[in-house]
Amino acid sequence: MHLTDEERASWETNGYIVRQQLLPPDVIEEMRVATEELCSSLSANAKGEKWVVSTDYVFQPDQMTGIFIKWEPGDEPVVQGLEPFADLHPTFMKYEFDERFTIPCAELLGHAPDDLNMFTEKLNYKRAHKGGKYALHQDYPYWLDQPNPQDKVTVWLALDDADRENACLEVIPGSHKLGHVPGKVGGTEFEKNEIDPATFDTSGMIHVEVKAGDAIFFGPYLVHRSAANTSDRDRRALLYTYQQAGQPQSRNTTREFVERLASR
Repeated sequence: MHLTDEERASWETNGYIVRQQLLPPDVIEEMRVATEELCSSLSANAKGEKWVVSTDYVFQPDQMTGIFIKWEPGDEPVVQGLEPFADLHPTFMKYEFDERFTIPCAELLGHAPDDLNMFTEKLNYKRAHKGGKYALHQDYPYWLDQPNPQDKVTVWLALDDADRENACLEVIPGSHKLGHVPGKVGGTEFEKNEIDPATFDTSGMIHVEVKAGDAIFFGPYLVHRSAANTSDRDRRALLYTYQQAGQPQSRNTTREFVERLASR
């Protein structure tokens, strides 16, 4: 579970690590079942106004659960993602502090495993033929209203095989060394957190193809994106983002925000 010298070198040089078969097939299947249970129940009972925050994203602060349900743009109701959601299903609570996640993240952050807590967690669905693109971005600017936005590590766990055909994660190795890349000029407030590919060199972008059960570890400065899924296969992913214990958790701050909206 501990980081190898090769992984540490990849982290320093490339800004990310890939671990093959972090979780076995039976656990991945358990997570897939839970993923679909959440999607069915939340999409059927969602309550709240939908916000078109950009050309790629539609967010709904759900008054029933206090989370954000993310929808694919367009008239058809297709769930794009959920955040933060783990405490809504026992399967995701069971694994959120699994040592296969926490030991590598603790070592990357320079803390003991028992000195971590969850910052946020996401499910990305990216459905076959319907899953839209995720814009070029870093995670850092979305977290500027949180303490120590630079000191967080995300584990991107593949729940399905992810390749070029079904829109795997794309990254620019070494882009974490750039620090905070300026966002787009103009557009919506949300789009200002994105990076404009017309002005930013993406020639070094690579596709990180992984199998179900593999995990990609990366920090808030890594530049990444994913294309639309035009294949016949879903490309679902679970993301756990860790930080040092004692800092605010998204599942609390998001619920407080949604509750304030509902009370207006």
